[in-house]
Amino acid sequence: MYEYFLDEWEDYGPLAMEEVRRYLNRTKRSRELHHKITDYIPYGVNSNTRYYHPYPIYFTKASGTRIWDVDENEYIDFNMGYGTLMVGHANPILVEELKNQLENGMLYTYPYDLLEELADIIPEQFDIDMFRFSNSGSEAVMFAIRLARAFTGRDKIVKLEGSYHGTYDYMLVSTFPSWGLMGPRRFPLSVVESLGVPDLVEDYTIIVPFNNVEALKMVLEEEADEIAAFIIEPVMMNCGIIPPKNNYLRNVKKLSREYDILLIFDEVKTAMRAHPGTAAQLFGVEPDLITMAKAIGGGASISLLGGDEDIMSLIAPGERPARPSVMHAGTYNANPFALRSLYVTLTEILTEDAYPKMLKLNKMLKKGYQEIFNEFGINAYIETFGVSGTIIFSKRKVYDFRSYLKTNMDLWHPYYISMLNRGIIPMATGPEEMWTISVQHTEEDIIQHLEVARESARAITETHRFIKENW
Repeated sequence: MYEYFLDEWEDYGPLAMEEVRRYLNRTKRSRELHHKITDYIPYGVNSNTRYYHPYPIYFTKASGTRIWDVDENEYIDFNMGYGTLMVGHANPILVEELKNQLENGMLYTYPYDLLEELADIIPEQFDIDMFRFSNSGSEAVMFAIRLARAFTGRDKIVKLEGSYHGTYDYMLVSTFPSWGLMGPRRFPLSVVESLGVPDLVEDYTIIVPFNNVEALKMVLEEEADEIAAFIIEPVMMNCGIIPPKNNYLRNVKKLSREYDILLIFDEVKTAMRAHPGTAAQLFGVEPDLITMAKAIGGGASISLLGGDEDIMSLIAPGERPARPSVMHAGTYNANPFALRSLYVTLTEILTEDAYPKMLKLNKMLKKGYQEIFNEFGINAYIETFGVSGTIIFSKRKVYDFRSYLKTNMDLWHPYYISMLNRGIIPMATGPEEMWTISVQHTEEDIIQHLEVARESARAITETHRFIKENW
């Protein structure tokens, strides 16, 4: 019965196969659920990124930094909802506040009076003029692009090669293209990443490499009169973590002004990650529009689009033909449950005082991993941003998507399964992902993580040896 699940792992060597067999034995109920559910739900998951070989674990409850699967295995969670749960699981402050909110209703589809307090807090905390709420990062990005097109009267968007901005059609371009499709380094081709996305999207989404001002400038010199905006993560978070080079963001801002296009910072992942604000504030670069989600909501489904008043004020009800406006709507937008979760997260949990401990723990985890890599002779380093970190399996520093593709991502898979087998979810699913430290993590959690990582280092080194000898 194991053969089907083991097929995907044969190329990683005997130790990796041993870890997968152990995984299969300790997650029997997950395997049963996966087998049943896939008859009705493609791949048994409701977001493609949640699937991994041989099958994903199914969970039943979580509290603090712990999460339990359907086989009653306990794990210390360092995924934390892809960084959404910097508050930790079932944060007691949030639980109490959200219970009270449920008693008063979780959906009105009318404005909620908490907006008055948020209107006082958010512009100052995130340095924006105006804002609107939606439910997901994808929605926030979609509306940001709509606004940029409306404000400029142009249709094309420039984005980074290897960046992910959600599931909006115009952003599902070159999110993780393969070598054979990418084209030249300085002039990447636009590669549509999903069936069902119209081919014309390639003509409206222009791709440039990260940390390369000259490549962006050349695109703007040729096509600026057709380009509405450049959308960028100030720190790339879809290739592990790749920080901007010195002055890159300032130069990008300068070019956006020089060529009269809008600069959009997608801070769905970076906002609140390093301090109770945005990466834009941290780097001292002010975008025209900014999107946020994940950590700001404390686990609730909420996103924010904010920016300059002259751009945001284009959003208006559409009953006035004399004044064309931008459409923004949604039944669940700014629902009381999500707003209450966001308000409590910003004012009571992810405050300035919460960050020193989280940042200290992240440094401790980074240092511990580097010591393990040195001890076992593993060619890897840790890149961090704020309370998050990732393993880059490479001797050389990564500076853009193509340099990331040259890393040894194959080593991640046996590492991940080995960590799960020992009760640690070390990070989000995929070598391009990262871990997140929450306010509820402790030094004991970090020590336990590193103890397991030292055991899993054997799986990394054995897999590396097998690959070198047999591939």
